Amino acid sequence: MALSNRIIGYDEVEPRDLRFNLDKDSVPRFWMNGDPWSTHFFNSILAAVPDGERWVMQCVRRSLTRLQDEEVRKAGIAFIKQEHYHAREHDDMNNALIEQGVPLDVVERSFQRIRATLERLTPPDMHLSMMSAFEHFTATFAAVFIDNPDMLDDSDKKVAAMLYWHFVEETEHKSVTFDVFQDAVGSYPQRVAGMLIASAIFLPMVEGHMLYLLYKEKQLLNWRSMLKCLKLQIGPKGLLTRLFTGHYFAYYSPKFHPWDDDNRSQIRKWKEVFAATGDTSKAYEAFCNSADAKNPGFKTAMAA
Repeated sequence: MALSNRIIGYDEVEPRDLRFNLDKDSVPRFWMNGDPWSTHFFNSILAAVPDGERWVMQCVRRSLTRLQDEEVRKAGIAFIKQEHYHAREHDDMNNALIEQGVPLDVVERSFQRIRATLERLTPPDMHLSMMSAFEHFTATFAAVFIDNPDMLDDSDKKVAAMLYWHFVEETEHKSVTFDVFQDAVGSYPQRVAGMLIASAIFLPMVEGHMLYLLYKEKQLLNWRSMLKCLKLQIGPKGLLTRLFTGHYFAYYSPKFHPWDDDNRSQIRKWKEVFAATGDTSKAYEAFCNSADAKNPGFKTAMAA
């Protein structure tokens, strides 16, 4: 299955050079559903995006001459372009919050130190394995939000439009880093080792950075917000619950390939409306309306 699915979606990896012009006046301090804990949970993830995106770009770029498959090489180049635009727009969002007094710069530097330490302690082939693992986390986060767009219903619409552009493009290129690793290295034990390292780092890093941000914002004792965030993360339909029950463990199968879960049809409405209008807000709205029409009982289930 891994080989037969390898090139699914390559023709859809489309770099879109979009500017959202996010700044301190357009990004609410608690942009995620107006809730401090939920916002800082996501801020602790998004703070790492610019440096993380540039790191995976660097890993792919260094591997291009090692690739035997020309289709993988071309997809890698398109991937680099997409990630460049993602890093730039998340830089703007991070800077907007930093200007409001949210210490995301401290979180960014912490992530950079962790990433640099991993690079120093591991060989280049393991860099590719960890790159593939972290991109799998990113793609599965995107998949959960694409499956459940109403998770951002009460969030800032401009930020949500930017995030869904990112989710769509993460879906388009979700197999590229995996295929780069497979073509350049192809070791199943190294693939598993990279995911184990990424998993050991990911949640402690995110939760630790979240608590730091909440402490600095004097929101640690906001127990109502804490309960909302716990439901968002680990409730029956929470983000981490869906991530680990629906996507995560498949990666450990020797036959795994990201396109075993072919969710291209779910992003088609966004792509159609954006192609027709060039407007990410309209594309996001159309996507949400389409998802609601296909699954009208979802909001009732989430409220339960």
